[in-house]
Amino acid sequence: MRALDCTTAAPCPPSRLRIALVTETFPPEVNGVAMTLERMIDGLVERGYDMQLVRPRQDSDSTAAGARGFDEVLVRGLKLPRYDGLRFGLPARSRLLREWSRRRPDLVHVATEGPLGWSAVTAANTLRVPVTSDFHTNFDRYSAHYGIGWLRRPVAAYLRRFHNRSATTYVPTAALARSLGDQGYARVEAIGRGVDTALFDPLRRSEALRRDWGLAPGGLAVISVGRLAPEKTSTWCCAPLLRSVSSGPMPG
Repeated sequence: MRALDCTTAAPCPPSRLRIALVTETFPPEVNGVAMTLERMIDGLVERGYDMQLVRPRQDSDSTAAGARGFDEVLVRGLKLPRYDGLRFGLPARSRLLREWSRRRPDLVHVATEGPLGWSAVTAANTLRVPVTSDFHTNFDRYSAHYGIGWLRRPVAAYLRRFHNRSATTYVPTAALARSLGDQGYARVEAIGRGVDTALFDPLRRSEALRRDWGLAPGGLAVISVGRLAPEKTSTWCCAPLLRSVSSGPMPG
């Protein structure tokens, strides 16, 4: 990802601000949260921040993190039911208290709400380290798609309590911020997703590819990127289109 000059885009970090990023998913796992967090941590490293990544150990782990400019704390995890290749982190409060007492972060940012995320918020609050959180997934709404709709209200209550234990909860859109505020979330801020201008560049436009898609000159192409899963309601974007093209592995 191409980083903008921090003198024009954002302040440079004062004296190597140290941030601990806690997540229960990270590449090579393939999902939107993992990809977003990878770009976040790589971008912060490029801007000079001192980054620590806390996550569950993966089967494919290597020693690549140090070469990328951040250190890692790997904790125990279990496979997530019905999500092949994903894990959730087990509680690690004692481990994090030791790690952060030995080398105290300036900020703890918790990106996921599983047992690891809960224990990270607890450890940060115990040590009086500022802690913020991300809201990525409407797990309460997803429950109906996986046969556990009766858990929707308890899950919603858990998520609200989780995020209200942090100083600020960050979301990608103003609409989601308003929705969470209406549900009793106390401190919510919207920070929009950035665009990688090295990857998304008009110079990459291919008229040959557009012809292959069946587009006339000046025709409109709409791209929707994501998993094909019941909770994603993918049909809403495809139904109005006269012609659709799919790329990548298909379910089933």
